[in-house]
Amino acid sequence: MSNHQDRPTPVPDENLPAANTVRIFQTHNAAGAPEIAEFVEVIRHRTVNTLGSDAMEFLRPLNLTQTEHPGVFFYSDPARGRGWLRLERFRRPDAERIQELVRMEEITRVVGPEPMRPADLAFGNALVLRTNNPYIMFVIALVSVICGIATLASLPIASNVAEVVGLGAVGGLLILAGIAAAIVGAIRLPWWRRARQHARHQGGSVPPDLTGL
Repeated sequence: MSNHQDRPTPVPDENLPAANTVRIFQTHNAAGAPEIAEFVEVIRHRTVNTLGSDAMEFLRPLNLTQTEHPGVFFYSDPARGRGWLRLERFRRPDAERIQELVRMEEITRVVGPEPMRPADLAFGNALVLRTNNPYIMFVIALVSVICGIATLASLPIASNVAEVVGLGAVGGLLILAGIAAAIVGAIRLPWWRRARQHARHQGGSVPPDLTGL
């Protein structure tokens, strides 16, 4: 005889929304007339970017505005009307990332689009260079150029042609990468300053996308 008790199988709640659901509560239609309606959109993770980034492909055209409640936003879309929406059954990190990205959208509507925006990768941003801070880009550029020059300086002590070619290629690539990083930083710097200034004027903390790595 079995000495354990059979455990009941959980019955799924049919009323529970699907994971990563955006529930939209319309108050006015596209013509601006009062019209109550409710819509549901399930966000799919389709790319190598964060789920929050994928969600913004749907949410961005809605022109979201934050409310005092996390995960709840007002929206105003000329094509769909206006009202409010709520994030349902998102993992906490994903919901928090959407909250950050919505705030960034509010900032860019005032200061202009973000130039040369790095990819919002879902897998280990520590493994793939992703920095929004132009000053960090300048440091990376300087280190890369110095390493490239040091590599080229070692050419006279190379023992054979293959080593000369290899060191020359590595040194050249490091210098080019440094120049590219400096150009990206220079392009981003004016926008970065405007965005940070606007974020501080809004009050509260500066968004992570405007602080560093």
